[in-house]
Amino acid sequence: MKEACLLPRTGKPSLRLLLTRAALLAGGSLALAGCPQQEAAPPAAAAPLENATPAAALTVGSAPPASVSPQAAATARPDSSVAAPTRSALVASCTQVKQYEVTFVLDRAYPCGQFANGDYWVAPTADSLGKVKVLSISPAFSSGRNGFEVNPTQVDRQGFDSRASNYLRTLVPALPYLASPNQSIVKAKSLSTFNKTALDTAVVLTVLAAPPADGGSTSFRPPYFGRSKPLYSTNRLRLDRLPSLAPLASAPTLSALSARYQRLQLDHQLHWSADEIHPLKNMPDYGAWIAMNFAEASLRLMVDGDAAERRKLAINMVQYGIDLDAGMQGGLHFNADGGHRHGRKLVLALSALLLDDPAMAARVRDFQQGTFQEDGQLYVGAGAGQVLFGGLCSAEDYWDNQNTGGNSRDCRDPYGYIDGGQEPGAYYQMCCTAKGYKAIALALRLMPSLRCIWTDDKILRYADRWVNHGAWTQPDPYQPNGNGALDNNPSDGTGRWPALHGAARDGGYYGSEFADAMWTAYRAQASDTYSCP
Repeated sequence: MKEACLLPRTGKPSLRLLLTRAALLAGGSLALAGCPQQEAAPPAAAAPLENATPAAALTVGSAPPASVSPQAAATARPDSSVAAPTRSALVASCTQVKQYEVTFVLDRAYPCGQFANGDYWVAPTADSLGKVKVLSISPAFSSGRNGFEVNPTQVDRQGFDSRASNYLRTLVPALPYLASPNQSIVKAKSLSTFNKTALDTAVVLTVLAAPPADGGSTSFRPPYFGRSKPLYSTNRLRLDRLPSLAPLASAPTLSALSARYQRLQLDHQLHWSADEIHPLKNMPDYGAWIAMNFAEASLRLMVDGDAAERRKLAINMVQYGIDLDAGMQGGLHFNADGGHRHGRKLVLALSALLLDDPAMAARVRDFQQGTFQEDGQLYVGAGAGQVLFGGLCSAEDYWDNQNTGGNSRDCRDPYGYIDGGQEPGAYYQMCCTAKGYKAIALALRLMPSLRCIWTDDKILRYADRWVNHGAWTQPDPYQPNGNGALDNNPSDGTGRWPALHGAARDGGYYGSEFADAMWTAYRAQASDTYSCP
């Protein structure tokens, strides 16, 4: 059963939840809203990361090529406004690789460098027998904390922190570790206390067979998940497919959004428990923020701005898509589950479009039922003929929730007349999905080629209805708390929730001032006609 709003999943209520509960009670909104107020955006969602330049550092063990100093090797970044350096100029030699708060100590100096997003690679030397020996990784793995995995392949098990769900100690290799080419070493740093997530940050060090073209500066990092490590070139990015809309005063800076996606988006576990290993400094723990953040960044990409900064943001966003795509090929999906799992379909669709990758696009387009929350939580009601809110469940579960408040709070109406959930226009419909769906729908309208990959227009129809009308509860022939009995007493209105028809119009938590301003400025200009190749 999904957690109830305002209740922690395990253990005692956290101070944040108690304060939120107290604030809602004091304001008289708890009983009306039925779900938490929007939490403040986590650090990864709004603020630049610890050091903007550089985003990471390495310790040079032996002298790098004469054309680059150790300092330059540590801080070099691709710049689309200047000629690309030669391969040798971007390859250093290191005995340690340090990124954010994680340090990999190697047994000797190995060729090393950075991918376009700043993540590091290393490669064997001529005398290391085709391997890279990692002596230690700090902070050290101990007592189920600060774990690491090599080429994660399981979507229902993790070796990063024993306090998070689905922990499996055997996924953590012993050190020293002999790393082979095409291996991704994914290292986590744990938080001292566990509150919704167990991890503070996570980084990935990729072992390649040899230095990549341009020292990695024009390559995406290979996906951290799985054993296949394709090297996508950033030169294939189709930024010409982006519109260049006029800027709005409320637009976030491109650099702030790039920082939001600078660190590894560790997002390869199933179900709501995946939140527990979303690193605090890397990404939000909750899907409602993941959806809004990416939709907001996508809309910002469509607004004119500095070309180099737009390109940097696109690279960091597409890196997330490359990682998610590998996870999906390994069994990852994002089933409808309140506010936990939505937002990832846009990550994948935009990445496939900008990479011009037909195979990735097909994996999004040809999804199976239950793959994406956006498709599983919206449906055309047989009774209403409208796109309604609600996830799949039985009539028994729906009425159990209506009568007792138990069971799932995002259950769809089994008769297809009204919005689902414990109360239409409240709970997960308003708190954790509506604003994200609105922003995603706008992105699809402003960049119609995305719709050729998305393929389904339910989210577009739903967003328009939510913004212009609100909750849908009429007509409805069924009586409240009647377990499917017809309503034959029209004295208080016919149906389960007659007074809520049109409630919460354009409402919702987890919102974005910029996304709302973009809707106001551009929704009316967006055409409903488009063509696909």
